[in-house]
Amino acid sequence: MRPRTKRVAALAGGVALLAIGIPAAIGQSPQSILPPGFGSPSPKAQPQPAAPAEPAQAPDTGQVQEVPTLTLAPPTPEEANAAAAAQDEADNAAEKAAEEAADALRKQDIPEFARRSTEHVGILSSAVTGIPQDGFGNTSGRYLNTLLARLDAPIASRWLSMLLRRVLTTDIATPGGVNPSDWVAERTLLLTRMGEADAAHLLVEKVDPDKGTPRYYEAVLESAMAAADPGALCPVADAADAASKTSTWPLARAMCAGLQNDGGTASALIDRARSLPGAADGMDLALAERVVGAGTAAKRAPEVDWNSVNSLTSWRFGLGSALGLEIPSYLLDQGGLAMQGWRARAPMLPVASRAKAERVAATLGVVSSADLVDFVSQVAEGGDPYAMDDSPAGRLRKAYAGENEADRVAALRALWKDPEDERDQYASRILTARAAARIVPSSDYASDVSNLIAAMLSAGLDIQSARWADIARGASGTTGDEAWALMAVGAPRPVVDVDADRVASFGDGGRGSAKLRAQLLYVSLAALGRLKASDAQELAGKLDVPMGVRNIWTQAIDQAAARREPATVVVLAAVGMQTSDWSQVQPVFLYHILAALRSVGLEPEARMIAAEALMRT
Repeated sequence: MRPRTKRVAALAGGVALLAIGIPAAIGQSPQSILPPGFGSPSPKAQPQPAAPAEPAQAPDTGQVQEVPTLTLAPPTPEEANAAAAAQDEADNAAEKAAEEAADALRKQDIPEFARRSTEHVGILSSAVTGIPQDGFGNTSGRYLNTLLARLDAPIASRWLSMLLRRVLTTDIATPGGVNPSDWVAERTLLLTRMGEADAAHLLVEKVDPDKGTPRYYEAVLESAMAAADPGALCPVADAADAASKTSTWPLARAMCAGLQNDGGTASALIDRARSLPGAADGMDLALAERVVGAGTAAKRAPEVDWNSVNSLTSWRFGLGSALGLEIPSYLLDQGGLAMQGWRARAPMLPVASRAKAERVAATLGVVSSADLVDFVSQVAEGGDPYAMDDSPAGRLRKAYAGENEADRVAALRALWKDPEDERDQYASRILTARAAARIVPSSDYASDVSNLIAAMLSAGLDIQSARWADIARGASGTTGDEAWALMAVGAPRPVVDVDADRVASFGDGGRGSAKLRAQLLYVSLAALGRLKASDAQELAGKLDVPMGVRNIWTQAIDQAAARREPATVVVLAAVGMQTSDWSQVQPVFLYHILAALRSVGLEPEARMIAAEALMRT
């Protein structure tokens, strides 16, 4: 039993974590998908902050506004002791299960030289991701683990999601106060909820199997299903079964036995799974038996009737995809945003069936602009060559290689035309980013300037988009205002004049509230240091932005920025953006997010998030 003082301290941390999660109610082959040179980190030192010493300080409006719903009363001593005792009991049970599971694996006798350290775990180096190995500083591991576990993903911003993936996949130091396997597990589970199946699949394999915990086994299961790789369960299946009382792991062991052509063991394990409480049956059992039959001569191939289910779980998606079964489109379409990310990266699914998912995955940050172009080309290879010109692939080819610039711009217009919804519109911009960057700036295309700039910034081509600053300054009407606003927040340096009146009147022409769009532009410029102090004070009142709001989340992200902890800042930024709809993001939260990112040397990413906010509202 741990000392009482330690238990009370742990409880206090838990109370703070509960509060951190509240802002959400208000409002996944790993590779860089940034353009070459974008936000390149220094290999020797962390970038110095580009903002004042307290970057997250909002313009002083003379009033400090509290958010009562974010305030939690401190626990009484009795409540603290009771909660601490309950936590101790849960921890002890988890530790006992983990020890039993580890015993089951020690018979594998992993040689000492082959064991991997858990002092730092990840799949990409800091030199690649730009996130320092000590990016979490001295922040409590238990605190961070709870943040990750409660983070509702996917989040609104594609660019923040990509930044979060970089943090989660970095070979980063394991924070204190947390089991290293549980730490990797929470990172893996969050990646799967973000749609990052490939990254999750690789990260969870960085822990030696005999160091598993119940939470780690859950992460192995979810990441294996997201990646449609049931074989990834085999290294931990025996230990996980020993630590679990469900039918899932006996079925996993049966599948592994089947894949090793051990039909007798597989049959016995399936029979055992049928006898356990809450036993799998129907579709879930049939899929497992099909995997067993695929690896043995027993030909266990029960009929799989998709009409018997009305939803896709990760188990059904993973096994159905691994078996190459034709999963009905209506089930896949209803699978949620994260599953669209898994679907886009599942090569065993038919290419044509992944077209819509690929576009969704691009808006989530799972798929890059270059990946999306490659996929459209792949779809075209199986299409009718005589209908190529009017297909997305044909238009994209003309956008890159039309006979003249006018033809290329016309092809881009066709690709941007009549989107199904906001997400589809954003996907079209991501698809056309590099084709747009090939257009030479000209006043002949002044009517297209906002779309061209938006396309380039959607893929981080900020230097290329800045070449259009003169055209943006001369454009008129809604197109001119949109281009000006995107240049004001997205260019690497100020290239257009910013005045309070134009900011206040901005907003018409978007899909949502004009006032919200003006608010988002205002807080972005303020956070990026591109507004005069006097204009910032004036606009806060004119646009009704409560810049004086203070709550536990704003304090946490501001303090993380002051401590220069970029990884902590990114996680807290994601906590403040737990919605799939940009119109639900609070402007004051966006201010704190951008200011904190800028403070810790992530100013290029902050600019792209600001530009994305204007494109998607």
